[in-house]
Amino acid sequence: MKGKYVAYAFSYTGGALLQWCIDTLAKDEKRIAEIKKTSVNELLESQLLTNEPTGILVLPHFAGAATPYMDTGSKGAIIGLTTTHTLADIYRACMEGVGYEMYLNYELMASAGIKFRSLNATGGGAHSKLWMQMKADILNLPITAQENVNAGTIGSAMLTGVAIGIYKDLSEAANLLVKKGETYYPCEEMHKKYMKIYQRYKGVYNAIRPLV
Repeated sequence: MKGKYVAYAFSYTGGALLQWCIDTLAKDEKRIAEIKKTSVNELLESQLLTNEPTGILVLPHFAGAATPYMDTGSKGAIIGLTTTHTLADIYRACMEGVGYEMYLNYELMASAGIKFRSLNATGGGAHSKLWMQMKADILNLPITAQENVNAGTIGSAMLTGVAIGIYKDLSEAANLLVKKGETYYPCEEMHKKYMKIYQRYKGVYNAIRPLV
């Protein structure tokens, strides 16, 4: 498309970090969730005693760092644990860490003149109301979950359909194939709370990297 460009910001771990947390730390909770016929994600979310930010700093570089660092040698870190913290707190902190990493990229893109009015969410994380609201609060933007979370497949079908003449253009394809789900709107009070912690989060990579 002439005159159009893509700014690609991404992380190597998102849902994969939560899966690591579950597979490594939540073996008992997985069994309990099976008995209760619910997902372990929902079980852990239900165990949270508050909706406040945890204050735990999770550097989500468990598979290296993508943008803006592009540093495959970076390692993950969990900082600020106390004996009062629970597994559910660590699980939520992993969500927060991914959100802070998103905001780091968002800030850099915004400083380059890329403006956002809203975001769309796909993938397994779009099913979590807690995580969706958290991302909206951290980024201070409305985020809409897509009904079909397999965005890559839908996008490929749209492009193919336009190429072989099934659809007139991408707008027509989108009107037929892209179905919006629930939109999550940011809470200004929560955004301010997250930003206080984010100011500390921004220093974690440079503090940790020389040690690993």
